[in-house]
Amino acid sequence: MHHSLKARLFLAILGVVLLTVGASLALGIVLTRDAVRETIRDDVERQADAIAAQEALLRTAEDGEGKAEGRALRPGGPGPPGLGGAAPGRPPGPRPVAVLSLAEATALLPAEDAAGLRRDGAADGEAEIAGREVVFAARRSGQRAVVVTRPDLITGDDFRRYLSALLIAGGAAALLAAAVAALLARRLTRPLRQLATAAGELAEGRHPEPVPRGGTDELDDLAASFNRMADQLTLARDAERAVLLSVSHDLRTPLTSIRGYAEGIEDGTIEPRDAAPVIEREAERLERLVGDLLALARLRQGAMEVRSEPVDLAAVAREAEERLRPAAAEAGVEVRVEGAAAGATADHGRALQVVSNLVENAIRVSPEGGTVRVEATPGRITVSDEGPGIPAEEIPRAFERFHLRARAGRGSEDGAGLGLAIVRELSEAMGGGVEVENLPGRGARFTVLLPAA
Repeated sequence: MHHSLKARLFLAILGVVLLTVGASLALGIVLTRDAVRETIRDDVERQADAIAAQEALLRTAEDGEGKAEGRALRPGGPGPPGLGGAAPGRPPGPRPVAVLSLAEATALLPAEDAAGLRRDGAADGEAEIAGREVVFAARRSGQRAVVVTRPDLITGDDFRRYLSALLIAGGAAALLAAAVAALLARRLTRPLRQLATAAGELAEGRHPEPVPRGGTDELDDLAASFNRMADQLTLARDAERAVLLSVSHDLRTPLTSIRGYAEGIEDGTIEPRDAAPVIEREAERLERLVGDLLALARLRQGAMEVRSEPVDLAAVAREAEERLRPAAAEAGVEVRVEGAAAGATADHGRALQVVSNLVENAIRVSPEGGTVRVEATPGRITVSDEGPGIPAEEIPRAFERFHLRARAGRGSEDGAGLGLAIVRELSEAMGGGVEVENLPGRGARFTVLLPAA
């Protein structure tokens, strides 16, 4: 059988409180009983000692008068039968304080206590006298004895009334604890219910309202983490939709071109010799797009092998310039490489891919007659263009997929829009990073940082 967290918390808190209350009651009863009995015993003993001392003085003064033994020194409330005679002006009756003959006193007390009274002159404890449980103290004074008794409240109705009151107080405490446990369980589980509702909306593809923060530190951290996750997942879904739309568009364009030229060749309106270069160019465009998508996916999954070896970044820059020289010439842009030997620890092939992507983007955004500068220094390589630059608010997202693909207003001729995302992933995979900034006046500068050799 499954129980809700609220019910489990309620039962757990209530169980702990009831266990605590029960243990406190049990311990309180034991301690109270012992304390009450000890207090009564001390009081009886002190009273017996005082009266015995008084009786010794009276006995000394009255020895010549022949007073009868067995008289009561003071009146008192009802007590066990046989303890004392009549008080002046009152009918005979039992007294809790009495002076008896030694024989009468020992006849009232249990045998062991009676022997102690004869032997040591004192006896005290609990006993049943005249059918009642009492706490007594007896003190010998010559041939007489002072006997003081008090009802044993531990076994009487008084203690039962006290015990009943204690149990009622414990029951009231338990009811209060149940109410507090219910409030605590409700308060603790409310954020979790809100979180569960928001998680259900998120699972259905909707963006839930932010979960309210507050409560304990742990619940507040959980709400904050969930809200961040929901925001990131929403951004990821939006990015995924944008990627699918962009990729479908970029795939459709070259495929449409290839299909059109193929149909033209088939019906004889286009010469195969004229169609071949276009089909080849569009096929290369598709190949680059698919290759970039696969490379990015493999980087995200950690499946792409990245070596760590000494690399000359200046040589990498020159190789990238040679590779893209035809594209630069076609665009009317000069690619200028600066810097001597510049060592770094990286993967030569991946470093070449990073620099090539940056130079290719720089060529695309630079105006005709512009210059792309590639500068290599130890552990660093920069690529600067003379394009329109990047709006300041877009810089934090410059390396997201497809985000800056049309920043020059000319579109992306290779149909990918993944170059900068691959640059960031490869740079980080090689233990470095990449930065971007706008140049004063015009253009942007990308800086790749790699571990120095």
